[in-house]
Amino acid sequence: MRRLSGVVGWAVGGWAAAAALFHIWTAYAGAWEPREMRAIHLLFLIPLAFVLFPAGKRSPENRVTLVDWAGVALSAVPCLYVIRYAQELTERWEGVHPVSTGQVILGTILVVAVLEASRRAVGFWFFVTTLLFMAYLVVAPWMPGFLQSPRPYSYPQLIEMFFLYADEGVLGSLTGISSNLLMIFILFAAFMLHSGVGQFFMDISILLAGRFRGGPAKVAVLSSGLYGTISGSSVADCYATGTFTIPLMKKIGYKPEIAAGIEATASCGGPLMPPIMGAGAFIMAELTGVPYQKIIVAAALPAILYYLSIMATVHWEALAHGIGTMKAEMPPLSSLLRRALLFSPFVAVLYFLESGYSPSKAALYSLLTAIVVSWVAGDQPMTPRRIFATMTEAMRSGVMIAAVLAASGLIVAAMSRTGVALAFSSTVVNFSGGYLIVALLLIFAIVSVLGTGIPTTPSYILAVTVGGAALAKLNVDIVAAHLFVFYYAVLADVTPPVAVTAVAAAQIANANPMTTGWQATRIGIGGFLAPFLFVYQPALLMKGDWPTIVVTFVCAVIGISALCASLAGHMFRPLGWGQRALLAAVSLAAISPHLTVSLVTSAIVLAFGTWDWWHERRRPAPAATSVTVTPGEARIATPPATLPPSSLME
Repeated sequence: MRRLSGVVGWAVGGWAAAAALFHIWTAYAGAWEPREMRAIHLLFLIPLAFVLFPAGKRSPENRVTLVDWAGVALSAVPCLYVIRYAQELTERWEGVHPVSTGQVILGTILVVAVLEASRRAVGFWFFVTTLLFMAYLVVAPWMPGFLQSPRPYSYPQLIEMFFLYADEGVLGSLTGISSNLLMIFILFAAFMLHSGVGQFFMDISILLAGRFRGGPAKVAVLSSGLYGTISGSSVADCYATGTFTIPLMKKIGYKPEIAAGIEATASCGGPLMPPIMGAGAFIMAELTGVPYQKIIVAAALPAILYYLSIMATVHWEALAHGIGTMKAEMPPLSSLLRRALLFSPFVAVLYFLESGYSPSKAALYSLLTAIVVSWVAGDQPMTPRRIFATMTEAMRSGVMIAAVLAASGLIVAAMSRTGVALAFSSTVVNFSGGYLIVALLLIFAIVSVLGTGIPTTPSYILAVTVGGAALAKLNVDIVAAHLFVFYYAVLADVTPPVAVTAVAAAQIANANPMTTGWQATRIGIGGFLAPFLFVYQPALLMKGDWPTIVVTFVCAVIGISALCASLAGHMFRPLGWGQRALLAAVSLAAISPHLTVSLVTSAIVLAFGTWDWWHERRRPAPAATSVTVTPGEARIATPPATLPPSSLME
């Protein structure tokens, strides 16, 4: 991403701030007519992609070229046309009224601009994936089997679908999510982080987790989980917390690949943590018809379970390798209590949502709370200059989201118009023979492939279009089905061969990226199990009475901890292969819709753990390494200007 200075830098910053103010105003006053609102949204953000992101490796990093300015001008013209003729376009009948030559030209320009913006801001493979789906729409009538579509489309019909339709294409419902909801939440997250809450999370994590075995690794897990509630981004989370935790883990005795793997897996949970969840919760609410408030409530326990599984792995490995604690000079308790007010905007957004406010209104009022609280509790009050900088930084992230969702609208149009999604879901159901576990494994494999090289959001949209329908045919709850797909779309960020979050962590640790990816996958294996658990046990999605929810959650924690011990080869003592196999079998048996089975397996694990601990405590404890953190060392870092393609607010 370019960092521009001088007149151009100020002009670009002013344009980004104007975009932020537009979305703040519409969050307060209400969204405009959908087509007009989406066109203004793209008018602000798509041209920024040509200014902020170089066209290629040889393009200048500190100035805008003539080609870039041409892209700015061309991408603005179709948006201005839609704004000017929004009423007429709303009144036309889709598929009935003819498409004029001018509309074909303007539509072509906008589609090309969105594709180029996504290539620059998001990455080459997402650009290629979008092109392949668009090409499929053209060749589908001549494809074999379930891939065949009975209807061919002319070029004007394709452009009408991509440019003029209200629910599909570039100006479709996905862009509506971006314009109406995501931008104000991106701004809310940016204001919270710039108010100093990230550093508060780091200090609290050191205070709570640093004094236990494997201290730096546990600090990485806890701080990443807390930071993820606000950032909603795995890569940004990794850079912010990993620049401190990874060197400290190496210092205490972790190998570089393991230190990077722990941080990558912990950071990868950022998009899973309510209430932000990147773009996932908002798109899920749109696709399922389930209110956003209910989505984030359902996602809470699985996200906590994900982080507890990583914490369990870290603990067993710390015992196995003699990793000790960390000591740090903490700020006074009075300072921590004062800075705890920085967390109040997070509480405020939950309060407003629970009180019946719309998500955009809740985010807006919480954003304003963050500004006020920064003057009371923060070390860096939100002055007008900092507010301007925060808005411009937030809209830099907004460019990526706008490009991703506008291009994803092209993919959705191709899949819905050809009917391939329903046909493919029927194939999955038939291939599974009606067995849910087989269908889940197939969808897991599909999502893992689709998530290779493209960001979480389009990966989730693609996979849920196929997998969601298949799971619905097998009577899986709609929220459970979507969360199942979303989890594996997120976890693709640490799964080789691409594993963008693992690559980011490996860069910090000076480790091998591929080895880091495999270590991250191993460390996060409990998180890979969690989606299977909540599909079979809806109580983990807050469905049912409280006693059942609590018992189910506790059993899930015990089972996943046993699986992590089995893979680590160590509980309180080293485990033999027979013991590891027993623990793995018992923990996997916990994936059952029957609470009795979960209770029995949990009892077996607890009995084994008690026996193992009793025998270990009779032996002298081995010496463990520890580290000391110097004052000022535990600092949250600012992500670098250039991030991997799947970066902020995925």
